[in-house]
Amino acid sequence: MDKRKIVLISDSADLQGRIIEKEIIDFFGEYDLTVFNCSEEKIENCTGCFACRYKTPGKCVQEDVMDSILRAMVESDMIILLSRMEFGCYSSAMKRVLDRSIPFEQPFLRIVRGETHLTPRYPKKRKLVTALYAEEFDAEEALVFAGLSQRNAINFDADWEKPVFFRQGEDVADKIKRFYGDLMR
Repeated sequence: MDKRKIVLISDSADLQGRIIEKEIIDFFGEYDLTVFNCSEEKIENCTGCFACRYKTPGKCVQEDVMDSILRAMVESDMIILLSRMEFGCYSSAMKRVLDRSIPFEQPFLRIVRGETHLTPRYPKKRKLVTALYAEEFDAEEALVFAGLSQRNAINFDADWEKPVFFRQGEDVADKIKRFYGDLMR
């Protein structure tokens, strides 16, 4: 059995998110899966002090669950971000996690596909998968979000996978099997 390390970071605080989170957990039950629900954790905002780059490289000076989340991300083969879509973007809880993931990068710049990005601190190839849910969203929101998540993958030095979008009322289990089944082959 393949024991790939997968970290699921979720912001699911409502019924729709909880259903999707449970289905993802059930699907990846045979893997080494670590789950964090950032809507249930006290995660401080990034203060922009950059101590994680210069004073304590790779470690945020704020002490909260982000230390465990970052460690799991570094050790993972796949990072799954499950978020409610808010205005074509991640939820504020997920955005706080992404803002606090600055220790994942070094303070050196590189050019990737004509864009400036920071150099990864932990150059292990992993996959970044994003799953968004909402009652409804349109094609423009999905397109904007896909570009954002692709740039997040660059920052994590991860292989980007096209986001999966869940609308209210969809067969979640079937969609997860189709999307993640292909991903795990």
